[in-house]
Amino acid sequence: MHLFFLLLLLFYTAPGFGSEHMSDHESFCANDKSISCDLYLQQQLAGTKPYSAQWYKITAYQLDYFYDHHEFDELQRNIELLLAEKRLPQSFAVQLYFYYAKILNRLKRRDEAKVYANKAMVELDQIYQMFGEPFRLLELANLQHQFGASDKAAEILTYTEQRFAKSKDPLFRFELNATKALLSHAAGNLQQAATERQLSLTAALSLGHNGKLIVAYGNLARTYQLLGQLEQARDLYLASLPYLQAENNLIMAAIYQLRLAEIYWQLKDSANARLYLAKVNRLKLSDSHLQLYQQLSRELQLSETPALAPVQPDKLAGTTR
Repeated sequence: MHLFFLLLLLFYTAPGFGSEHMSDHESFCANDKSISCDLYLQQQLAGTKPYSAQWYKITAYQLDYFYDHHEFDELQRNIELLLAEKRLPQSFAVQLYFYYAKILNRLKRRDEAKVYANKAMVELDQIYQMFGEPFRLLELANLQHQFGASDKAAEILTYTEQRFAKSKDPLFRFELNATKALLSHAAGNLQQAATERQLSLTAALSLGHNGKLIVAYGNLARTYQLLGQLEQARDLYLASLPYLQAENNLIMAAIYQLRLAEIYWQLKDSANARLYLAKVNRLKLSDSHLQLYQQLSRELQLSETPALAPVQPDKLAGTTR
């Protein structure tokens, strides 16, 4: 391997240099809170030599931002441009493969998605043999789960939790419990998923990152909704709204307002259901969420209608929001 890329690999994956440094855009953007994270990333990239170690690092943050904000078209466009490069740092390539596999899976191009998932898993295995970095282990477990290898995903999670049992890093605890909850949810154990998502929320509160709090509140709220614990679900979605406003996350705001409308309807509170449905920006909804929006719109026009049954959770990016 060329010395530059070997050094960059060491830089990205050495122990102690976890995802909060490598791919978590919120920590990086905290350097300048006077402008939006999106604009800050653009400014930093514009002032950095293309294809330098710092350029790859900031680009990784930008991809992370697109993913967390559900800007999947922009994420796909950027990944496809980057994949055209002949030589990429190994850890950076893993991130591209990881996200591209999820994008292709979302587009129902499952065979192509598996190709990139396998590319990521091969690279990740090589990285772990050298360093065993916990956040990449969690990504590998997530990929295994996404493509049907739940037993392997659970094995990786058990190994990771035991190996890093002494870690007090709240970001690790956030990611670990969020990933464990995905497997519990997929296995139909919603109560266990709720417990794990509560632990993930506790870690997110310790971190204080708006994006992590939005995800943690939303996932736990949706799990409670599916369990029929509607008041708890409502309160969690409501608690997330200030973070959504601070983050100016229009896509997630539309989803959470839609879920609030659904929950109020299930609670037979038509007035609040109409209130939150009216707030929803339909242009920001995915097809599945738009179907729910249209269903609620029809039902709320009727004066006497039984409460809706809970809608099955979305599988996008492994979340249940």
